[in-house]
Amino acid sequence: MTPQDPTLRRGDNGVKDSEVPKYVRKLKRFLGHEALAKAQADLDKDLSHHGDCYRQWAQMLRPWLFAFRLYDQKTNNGICIPKQWPSAIRELVGDARMISALHRGIPENVRAKYRKDLLLVQHNDFMVEIDAAWYYHLEGYNVQWYPLGQDKVPEFRVRGGGLDFYVECRRFGWDLKERVKTPAIADTCDMIYDVILAHGFWGEVRVEFSDNFRFDPGRRSQWSKTLADALIATLTTPQLDPGVQFDPGVKLTLTLEPSPSPKFTLEELVDLTRDKKRSELIFLRSKREGESGFDPVVFRCCRPRKTPEELLDYIYKTLKEKVSTQLSGARAGVAIAHFSGIYDPNVFNDSEGMQNVLRKLFKRRYLAAIILKCHDLTETRETEILLSTPANVFRNPETDFPLVSAAK
Repeated sequence: MTPQDPTLRRGDNGVKDSEVPKYVRKLKRFLGHEALAKAQADLDKDLSHHGDCYRQWAQMLRPWLFAFRLYDQKTNNGICIPKQWPSAIRELVGDARMISALHRGIPENVRAKYRKDLLLVQHNDFMVEIDAAWYYHLEGYNVQWYPLGQDKVPEFRVRGGGLDFYVECRRFGWDLKERVKTPAIADTCDMIYDVILAHGFWGEVRVEFSDNFRFDPGRRSQWSKTLADALIATLTTPQLDPGVQFDPGVKLTLTLEPSPSPKFTLEELVDLTRDKKRSELIFLRSKREGESGFDPVVFRCCRPRKTPEELLDYIYKTLKEKVSTQLSGARAGVAIAHFSGIYDPNVFNDSEGMQNVLRKLFKRRYLAAIILKCHDLTETRETEILLSTPANVFRNPETDFPLVSAAK
């Protein structure tokens, strides 16, 4: 058989609008109603200690929990059906479609682990594995997971079309190259917003964080007073820790105007966050009136970054450990690395440092290929939502498994 063996029949991954309730019920049943209720309670407790910027970040980490809440709200707890399903619910149902098709082939102790981990902040890490398995499933391959407790085993094994190989996955998150973590940034922006809101301003705030900054709730009062004094004095570049040496602080650049602002549509509010540098993390806060908003504050956050050498060294060591411990020479191995926050796959081609990482990894001849995937892209149309993931496949020219290396 060849890698393009016609016996590999591609599956269907479409979901009709009428099937949405069915797949939501299936996913809830898979997770367990009691576990889901506990996860929602834990999320409420977590959110009670933070503001809306942190909520935006939490929604990226645990999207299912927010989507379930939106579904219950839109359907009145399953009683009615809306004319159109919001994108967040469509994405949830797409995930549910994958889980419902794949879970029967997953050992029970692995299913139990997924049930737990997919409700935690590690959700996106484990969805990378589900997404990878789903691709091979759609292409007609047989996907086989291994029970927990076995030493030196990959995520899963793929067989079909004359091919037989292991797949190991790793996700690199948003904070990969940053020395200041997003929750600290979100809490700081929420504190800043409260002061700006109280003094009647709107506009843009550039926030520059010093190296290894940590948000200290005990300093909230001091920082709020410093910022309030700066607003009254119309200062445009205040520092939240003025005069404090050797202490991580925050420098602000304020471009603000007195309230009220013009009203903005939701699309216009999103446009306010565009034209940003990729090194910046963006949060948007605004007052809302129905389908419009006003007095928006856009936070453009800049934080110290790892050097390119530090970043590449971390990527190499992480993938080397994965490839060395989870794959073996018994059969071909394919490594999949997903990079959140990278949108252009040409970055992998153009980086000599990344090419060097690949060359070093390919010294392991059982490694047939490495797939470097970018951030997932979402295109929403009136009647459908399309998800795609730009990626590059790098094939090991010296592998002992050339058929797997050459496969689509």
